[in-house]
Formats: sequence, C-alpha cells, structure tokens
Amino acid sequence: MTESNETILSLKHIKKTFGEHQVLKDISFDINKGEIATIIGPSGGGKSTTLRCINLLEEPTAGEVDFHGENVLAPNYNRNIYRAKVGMVFQQFDLFENKNVLANCMVGQELVLKRSKDEARKIALANLKKVGMEQYVNARPSQLSGGQQQRVAIARAICMDPEILLFDEPTSALDPEMVGEVLSVMKNLATTGLTMIIVTHEMAFAKEISDQMFFISDGVITEQGKPDQLFNHPQNEKTAKFLSNFQNN
Repeated sequence: MTESNETILSLKHIKKTFGEHQVLKDISFDINKGEIATIIGPSGGGKSTTLRCINLLEEPTAGEVDFHGENVLAPNYNRNIYRAKVGMVFQQFDLFENKNVLANCMVGQELVLKRSKDEARKIALANLKKVGMEQYVNARPSQLSGGQQQRVAIARAICMDPEILLFDEPTSALDPEMVGEVLSVMKNLATTGLTMIIVTHEMAFAKEISDQMFFISDGVITEQGKPDQLFNHPQNEKTAKFLSNFQNN
C-alpha cells in the first residue's frame, strides 16, 4: 500500500437508474494513486453497479467520473484510452474457454496494446508466475478449479498495465477452500503500488488490506473511513448492524 496524495479517480454525484428503479442515488468519492479501497454493504445496495459505472460497463444516468481530473463522460473524451487504463476482475472469471491460459493473457495485449507476440508472451508468463499459475500455461479454463481460473483472470488483468484494477466480488463464486488462494494473490498485488477498488464480502480481508472503505446501502454511501473507524467506531446504525453480523460469526 503505497498511497500518494495524487487523486487518480473522482466520482461526483453518480446516479444510475434502470427503468423506474434508482440503484445509485448519489455516489461521490475520491481514490488516490496507490490506494486500496474496498466497497462493502448489503446485497442489492449498489456496490457492483458503482464499479460498473466506474469502468463504463454501465453508463451513469447523471454525475461525473473524473480520471486524472478529466470527465470521462464528456462527449469528446476518448473512452477507449480510459477503458484500457481500468482493469476489471469479475465474479465469474470470464476467461475465453476456447483459448489456453497463456493465450487468455496474451490476446488483450496484442489487440488493445498492440504488443508483439513475443512481448505479450513474456509479460503474460511473468504475470502468471506472480499468481502461481505459470505451470498451467497450456491448460484450458475448463481444466482448472475456480480459484485457478480467478488467478488467471487476475494475471490477464495486470498484463494490460492498468492504472486502476477493479474487483467485483472476486471470491463469491468460489468454494471456501479456494477463497484464500485468491485473497493471497490480491494481498501481494496490494503491495505493488497498484490502485485497487474491491467490492467484497470478505470482511477480515477488507479490514486488513484497505486504506479506505465505503459502506454502500440503498444507493448511497452511508459511511466511509479507515477500516479501524468502520469496524470499531461506526457512526451509522446500518454500518454497525451490518458489521456486527460479521464480527459475531
């Protein structure tokens, strides 16, 4: 965690409506370079939608997403450049089933970053090694466990040299015994200076890794602060109730 004072991302009054249903009512926060931020809260509260608005998988209904001080929703902003700078690791891995592990980690580099095959291979192998998957380069996703697939998905994301890496509940689709191996990879990544925003239900992990935490419920940030503040001195009744459920388990 090598947090700086340089704000890399700002959400300003983000709203998101699906039909009649307002999922995000007013979400604003700043993320500094090198910061590890976690988003927690009840299911259906707007956590994943917030993440999807950050990387423009969902178009915010209102508000601004500022990247290095520029609004990426502005009509003349080159969104492809922004999307290439913001990586995402999904719940369901989303690997290409018809490609082996190595090819999964090379294809984006070649197509988007225009790297040569040799350079893409070298970077892919280095990142697969980082996540402990270098011996599986020729395996297809269907031959891997869920935990192994998610580690490949993380390697694939960091192959793209993102400035920010988003994680949408990366352990929620995994069997309990595989959760630890993925969290361990994420803890190692957190020491590299990469800016990370993580939606998670893993409270002990969030408490250990976060520079700041956001509790999102009913489409608003109910509370935000350092882990110690949220876990030990929550100001909001919803936060206190939610976290007490985890601490009593």
